[in-house]
Amino acid sequence: MKRRFMAWIGVLLIFMTICSGFYYFSTKAKAADTSSVSIGFNGGVVKSKGYVGNDIEVKLRLTPTGSINVTRSPVSVVLVVDSSGSMSSNGKMTAAKNAAKNLIDSFKNSAKSGDKLGIVDFDTFINDNSTFYIKGFYYQNGTWNKGNSSSIYGPYSLPNNCTQNLIDLTSSSAVNNAKTYIDNMVASGGTNMEAALNKAKALLDSSPSGNDKYVVFITDGMPTFYINGTKNGYPLVDGPGSQPDNTTKSETLSAVQTLAQSGAKVFVVGVDTTGADVDKTFIDLMASTASGKSYYISNPSALNSILQEIFRIINLAVTYDNLTVEYPIPSGLTITSMPAGWRVENGKLIGTFNPVTFENGGTTPASQEVSFKITSNSEGIYNLGKATLTFRRYDTLNGETTGSVEANLGQVEFVRMPGISATFQIVGSGNIYVPNTQYDAKLIISAFGKSLDIPTVINNFALAVNDSYIALQKITTTNPSFNYAVDLGPTPTSLTIDYKITFLREGTFNFTPILSYSINSAPNSMNLTPINLFVIDATNMIKSFSITKKIISDNSSANISIKVDDLGLFSYDSSAKIKVYIEMNPSDKLNTNVTFPIQLVVDSTTRQQNGLRVLSKTITFKLKPSFTSATVSFNISQIDIISGGVTYTTAYEKKINNVVVKKAILR
Repeated sequence: MKRRFMAWIGVLLIFMTICSGFYYFSTKAKAADTSSVSIGFNGGVVKSKGYVGNDIEVKLRLTPTGSINVTRSPVSVVLVVDSSGSMSSNGKMTAAKNAAKNLIDSFKNSAKSGDKLGIVDFDTFINDNSTFYIKGFYYQNGTWNKGNSSSIYGPYSLPNNCTQNLIDLTSSSAVNNAKTYIDNMVASGGTNMEAALNKAKALLDSSPSGNDKYVVFITDGMPTFYINGTKNGYPLVDGPGSQPDNTTKSETLSAVQTLAQSGAKVFVVGVDTTGADVDKTFIDLMASTASGKSYYISNPSALNSILQEIFRIINLAVTYDNLTVEYPIPSGLTITSMPAGWRVENGKLIGTFNPVTFENGGTTPASQEVSFKITSNSEGIYNLGKATLTFRRYDTLNGETTGSVEANLGQVEFVRMPGISATFQIVGSGNIYVPNTQYDAKLIISAFGKSLDIPTVINNFALAVNDSYIALQKITTTNPSFNYAVDLGPTPTSLTIDYKITFLREGTFNFTPILSYSINSAPNSMNLTPINLFVIDATNMIKSFSITKKIISDNSSANISIKVDDLGLFSYDSSAKIKVYIEMNPSDKLNTNVTFPIQLVVDSTTRQQNGLRVLSKTITFKLKPSFTSATVSFNISQIDIISGGVTYTTAYEKKINNVVVKKAILR
């Protein structure tokens, strides 16, 4: 319990001193200056106007500015390599060795007088042939085994793959020996980060006074061992062995803090191929505690490029990374394409630029440009708003800072592509027409949209119908057209072409007018709204009209009968009616039980006989007192066709002559 309490006290002290330590190292006076470099961010649309449903391209550009050409101080760099057992999987150990040797070559090739290098290989303890004891574990046949948790085993010593002192980077033989140490590293054992950091501190303590100090730390896990005092004058290794705990973490952070207080900056590279081995928050804290920088990668093949970036930073490069763009998508707009790896999330377009490195003595890095495409299904002017680029900047003189820049993307207008809509109308009311009769008709064409790229002409209008029993005659002799100027609408916005239409048969017509036209001489066509109507000749509807008696006695009755051909009207409109008007002449000599004119109504329920609709009406005749006889006639004077709530009236004449009414009944 006492040990755990002291461990937490150590963690608290570390956090309390981080801020003051960071301030000391970030404000330390330097002769060199890296403030001459920066990045800019701008963007906008390639074209400010587009057609509804089409794409408009938006470009974003990151522009580095300036260069660095300064003289750095000599450096002392200690490369710390984790060779614990887990490093044997997924090619991590091989990748770490190759990347480490390449890093050494980079330092050697740019070495100046006074540059120093140290190598530290660690797992359960430091692989430097030094003596140590360990609690709860024993070493046998090259393998660490779990023993009695309260027992202390040892003493042990591990093979030597560490430099005993800082070596001169300008010495080829010393550099080759350091690379041999790396080649001899073997993955085995646990992860004692505290011991490795203490060894790095011991090496850097011998650094020349004018040298800048750096630790480059490669690991694939978390601390599982720490130093718990001594036994017989040698370090005692303790810890869970397989998993980190609060003590291993706090002791590791305490060792980082000690390095920071000595003026060293720590770069930490976490290689996590499973996604569960390295705690990114922890390695971030390690790096920030010592004013360094952390890297978290899943692919060991990325180690080489990461270590080369660290080399450039130590050589006074400035890096911009975590270059993340967020763009809130305005309402009404849709992203139709984006760069690989970008995504739309919670109404925002999110993506990244590649990291930017200003190398000391190098040229200005190249600009980067990406583009995405937007569209809208509605006309209107849209303010595209701003895209925000956030970044992390790091250099060894000024440490790590974060910032953001904005790019105002301007506005864009979406308009409808030039086009037309059209209707064909037959002049008159309702849907009942007479065959072989010319009717006035109108083709009404309306234009919409704007012409953006080139002037547009829509003309050569021609109308046709898909029925051979319809005759269509164009009356308008001109060839009207819509003329669009660039960025303007048409003039005029609508036009009318007059036609005559004739139906050559009776019955139902269901036809589709087809409009052909040209847009800038390119042929087009459209089907207009289908038209449904009925053509009927009422003069052919009455097939017989009779009365049962030609001579009728006074005060007796006779039947008037009528047979009507509906000509298919009720198949077209089952609710239609045919109303027949019958008159009697003269009407002043007789009294009847009905009022003339009589209206007889035929509908779809009227009785049929031999395909004709049959109606009859019984009429009682009585002579008026002053008459002993009367001769009258009956005639049909009018036929109304009622369909769709509209009445179509046809004047008609068909007579029954010489019906005689007498006082006496003739036998």
